[in-house]
Amino acid sequence: MAPRLTVLHRSSPSTHSSPLARAALLAYIVLLVYGSLSPWQGWRSLGLDALEFLVAPMPAYVTAFDLTLNVLAYAPVGFLLVLANHPRLRGAPAVAVAVVAALALSLAIEAMQNYLPSRIASNLDVATNGVGALTGALAGVMLAPALIDGDRLQQARRLWFRPHTATVLVLVLLWPLAQIHPGPMLFGNGELNRDAIAALLGALGDEPPLFDATEFAAAEVLATACGMVAAGAALVSTLTQRAPRLRLLLVLLGAALLAKAITYGHEFGPERTLAWLTPGASAGLAIGALAVAAAAATTSTRATLGVAIVALLVLVVTVNAVPANPYHAHWLAAWQPGRLRNVAAASDWLAQAWPYALLVVLTGAAVATNRPRLARGPG
Repeated sequence: MAPRLTVLHRSSPSTHSSPLARAALLAYIVLLVYGSLSPWQGWRSLGLDALEFLVAPMPAYVTAFDLTLNVLAYAPVGFLLVLANHPRLRGAPAVAVAVVAALALSLAIEAMQNYLPSRIASNLDVATNGVGALTGALAGVMLAPALIDGDRLQQARRLWFRPHTATVLVLVLLWPLAQIHPGPMLFGNGELNRDAIAALLGALGDEPPLFDATEFAAAEVLATACGMVAAGAALVSTLTQRAPRLRLLLVLLGAALLAKAITYGHEFGPERTLAWLTPGASAGLAIGALAVAAAAATTSTRATLGVAIVALLVLVVTVNAVPANPYHAHWLAAWQPGRLRNVAAASDWLAQAWPYALLVVLTGAAVATNRPRLARGPG
């Protein structure tokens, strides 16, 4: 059972900003910029001033969907900016700084879109982005005292989470979003450019391997289990012994599976919502669940970090060593992100980059964890 959080005394308001909010803000901005400037190729100049779109006539054709998406995309920016600056900035100054910073980001992105043939810079986009940032900032001002200064949340953070783990925690929380990408294997993130890999093999005189259906299924078992163990062990490394580890792990896994189900149901039809739950994926989930349960029971942070790092290494080797799955190519032919191309581009990049980003951060955490032992020396 999870420990009850009993407030023993009323603490004074926090005087420190939230590292989790700062890490989340950075991660969200990176994804937003990548998705907004995708496909990152074909750059060219039309000889126009970068900000000339601001005085251009309003777009002749706009939809409520596009306007709503612009608002929703920048609401988290305003919200996280307020949280990241709390308690240094509160009230109207916090809102003003958040909106100005979000508008500056939007202007920079729109100006860069002038140089992409597949993008159109729009003053209406900047305006709706500002509305989104204002909405998020107002929500942030109202919720920041409870989220950052609140007695019960402060106590929960102290009881459940180890210090200096905000970056790892943010990357773990991004794992469910990485599952939006319809990869050939459940949790099989980290796939690099196959053409580059094939060219490298050709230069080395090797041929890409050929797999049959049984070997593809076995590879999916390994990738699914390793992806699940990597995310689960990384989460455990941020938790104290008093945290409800199994419950938090179940929430994380449930969010990842829900993201996958919603994606398949939306893109391929409701009847195929669970088409990703193949025999290989089912076996991988079972094996991964046993391994994650074992990791949740350990008391050693070094051990959980080591397990997560090894799982990530096996994952990236597996997804890049396995050849392209012809059975999966049929599914991708029906993958049409349409007006959500920014979201699709960001999720594709996140699916590719997530294991490597987590690997770097966990390696740094493992080195920092071992540093006191090395400083003491043997004995």
